[in-house]
Order: sequence, then structure tokens, then C-alpha cells
Amino acid sequence: MINPEPGLAIWTIVTFLILFFFLKKFAFGPIQNMIDKRRDAIEASIKAAEATRIEAERLLAEYRETIAKAKHEAEEIIDRAHKVGESTKTEIVGEAREQAHKEVEDARAQIQRETRKAIQEIKDQVADLTIMAAGKVTAMSMNKEDHLRLVDEALSEVDFDQLGTGGM
Repeated sequence: MINPEPGLAIWTIVTFLILFFFLKKFAFGPIQNMIDKRRDAIEASIKAAEATRIEAERLLAEYRETIAKAKHEAEEIIDRAHKVGESTKTEIVGEAREQAHKEVEDARAQIQRETRKAIQEIKDQVADLTIMAAGKVTAMSMNKEDHLRLVDEALSEVDFDQLGTGGM
């Protein structure tokens, strides 16, 4: 059995208390302070991380909104470009039609001038032929054979190629 001596027990208790006091003053206090500082640093880091997460979510929402706006603006720009393209196309087609119509009208006017000129040339040639035929008729008396021969001669003198083109 263990026989406790009262003096040894007192010295053990005193030594334990002194050791406890020194440990509390020099070891437990600084260790507790270090633990408290570490806990505060971790809490601050968690709060900063939470604030950063919230800021990142806000920025992400802003970026998504900005991207949506940019996409919408791009679509509007494309729509405007299509409208301008259609407008320009319509304008060009209209101008081309006007130009074609003008050219057709100019061609018709040219054809009419050329036709009038050809008709005038034919009239002049017919008048010349008539004068020539009248001169020949008055120079001789004509029977049916003479008359046919005179018409054949007059027709052979007419340049049908020139009459057909009308000088065009």
C-alpha cells in the first residue's frame, strides 16, 4: 500500500501550484493569446472571403448585364445595318429602273428621229423617182409595156438596202 507522507504531499501540492502559476503566466497566456489571434485572423479571413464572394457575385451580375446589353446593342446594330442595306438596295434598284426607263425613252426618241429621217429620205427618193418617171413619160408616149419597163427601171435604181435600214 502506499503510505502518503503529509510533508511530501504538501511539497507536491506547492510545487504543482508554482508550476501551474508559471505555466499560466508564461505558457498558457501566450498560447491562449496566440490561439485568440489566430482565431481572429481566421474570422477576418472568412469575413474578407465572404465580402469578396459577394463582390464577385455583384460583378458577375454586372458583367452578365453588360454582356446582355452589348448583345442587344449588337442585334440593334445588325438590324439597322439590314435596314440600311435594304434601303440602299431599294434606292439603287429605283435609280437603276429610272436610268433604264430614261435609256428606253432616249432609245425610243432616237428610233422616232431615225424613222422620221428614213421616211423623209424615202419621200425624197420617191419624189425624185416620180420626177424622173414623169420626165420619161413626157419624153415618150407610153403603152402598157413601156409603162412596166419604166417601173422596172425605176425600181432597179432604188437602193432597197438603204431604204430598209432607213439610214440607221
